[in-house]
Order: sequence, then C-alpha cells, then structure tokens
Amino acid sequence: MARKYNLWSFSLCLLTILFLLNLIFSDWIISPPPYILCLLSVIAFILGIFGFKDKTNKISKFRSWFTIFLSPLLSMVFFLGVLRFLFVSEDLFKTTYSPKNNYKIEFYLKNGGATTSFAVIGKLDGPLWFEITIYEDYRMDHANVEWIDEHTVSINNHILDLRKGETYSD
Repeated sequence: MARKYNLWSFSLCLLTILFLLNLIFSDWIISPPPYILCLLSVIAFILGIFGFKDKTNKISKFRSWFTIFLSPLLSMVFFLGVLRFLFVSEDLFKTTYSPKNNYKIEFYLKNGGATTSFAVIGKLDGPLWFEITIYEDYRMDHANVEWIDEHTVSINNHILDLRKGETYSD
C-alpha cells in the first residue's frame, strides 16, 4: 500500500508542477483555479507521508523525498495565488458575444489598490475553465466593443482577429 501512496503522491506533485508552469508560461489558462491546485498539493504531501514507508529501491526513496520537499512549497505558492484574489479585485463589468454567439468575451475592471490605476482585462472563454486574456489595457476604466464580423472585434479602437489568436496588452 505504501508503494501506491508513493506513486500517487509523486504523480500529483508532478501534475501540480505542470499546472504551475502552464500558469506562468502559457497564454491559454488550462489549469484549474489556484485553490484546487493548493488542495492537490496538500493531498500529495499527505500521500507522500504515507508513501514514505516504501523503501524498496533508490527510485522510490527519491520519489518520497521529492514529494515531501516540493509539495509544501507548491502549497505555499498556490496559497499565495489564492490570497492574490483577496487583495487584487477583478470585477466583471461587461460581457459581449459575437454575432453568431461563437465567442464570449468577459471584461473585468482590475483594481490593484490605492497605488495603482485601473486596468481593463478582456478574457475569451474556452471549454471548461479554459480562458485566454486577449485584451489588457492599463489606465483604462471602460471598454467600447464593436464586432466587425464573427471573428474580428474592435475593443477601444484596437482591432483583434480571434481566428489568428491576436491579443492586445498595454
């Protein structure tokens, strides 16, 4: 049983690392929300403690130490991601659909607090929880949106072709 715990904890730890890399380096956000990732890394740590009894070979010892060392660090990183949502507010203020309802863009007003200006963020929805930020404009508090055709949108006079994956960031 300890061997199964060892393998599961190592697998969950690797999975959370891959999701973390996706959050950092990818345009498309395919990772679950940070609170779920934090929960996965805590589960990996608990399973790693139970799987620490498996000392059949050097690989299992490496998996145990890897999981025990890395999963608490991942838990702290994801917990900080959860705390970010408490201090940096993103308020949904506008939702727009393409003429044939193939695309849905949600616009958020981002407020970082007293020392920063407002920003407008436009997120294109994908399947499940997937989304991509296609528009981000700092020192802006509104979004004038006009659909030119089914795949082309004009946001505050910035024309984006969604078929080509175009984005705008200021």
